[in-house]
This record gives sequence, C-alpha cells and structure tokens, in this order.
Amino acid sequence: MALNSHDTALAAASLVIYRLPVLFYLTGVWAIRQTFSKLAGGDIFSELLPALLRRLGLALAGGGVASVFLTPWLWRALPGPMRGSWASFDPSAIAVGLAGLLMIVLGDLMRRAADMKHELDGFL
Repeated sequence: MALNSHDTALAAASLVIYRLPVLFYLTGVWAIRQTFSKLAGGDIFSELLPALLRRLGLALAGGGVASVFLTPWLWRALPGPMRGSWASFDPSAIAVGLAGLLMIVLGDLMRRAADMKHELDGFL
C-alpha cells in the first residue's frame, strides 16, 4: 500500500494541528527567557514581573484554548473521513488555561499596585 501525496499532506496537516498548542507553550518559555535576560541586564524584578505574568498567562491560556477548542475545530475542517467533537474535554488543558487566566489577573493586579506605589511615593 503506497501513500500518495494527498495522504502525506493530510498526515502532515494532522501532525501540525495536533502540535498546535505547543507553539503557545513555547511562546511562554520564550517570555520567561526574555525576562531572565532583562533581569541579568540589571532591570528591577518588581518592574518585570507584571509583564512576565501577563505574557506567560496569555501563552498558557492560548495553549489551553488551542488544545480544547482550536485543535478539534481544525481536525473537523480537514477533508476526509476524520470527524471529531467540537471540543475536547481535557482536564489538564483546561487547568493550564485557567492558570494562565489567573496569571493575567495577577499581572494586572501587580501592575496596578506598582502604579499606586509610584503615585503615593510622589506625595512624599
């Protein structure tokens, strides 16, 4: 049984779709690397942390959404006999996505606290 170019392209597309959430998680790792690089360059940690939490949170939330919703939707869009559900109930992906949303909220809270501190320091 020989594979034709259509089968090979379909298999390659399936592999890319299956690994799509990994791209979001790699973005999170890259955000951590950038923050450590800036920290090594002498930047202040308390100023870097809100931005890191936001970028990392977006990456984790995006990976969770991609794993639960985007991957099944793209699989359904592929031609052929493969049909699947509209969403994939994966508790670990849902937990990672929710942890990402929590990081976004915490990053925003830390940014607001830093802004308030700077404003209060201006009064003194």
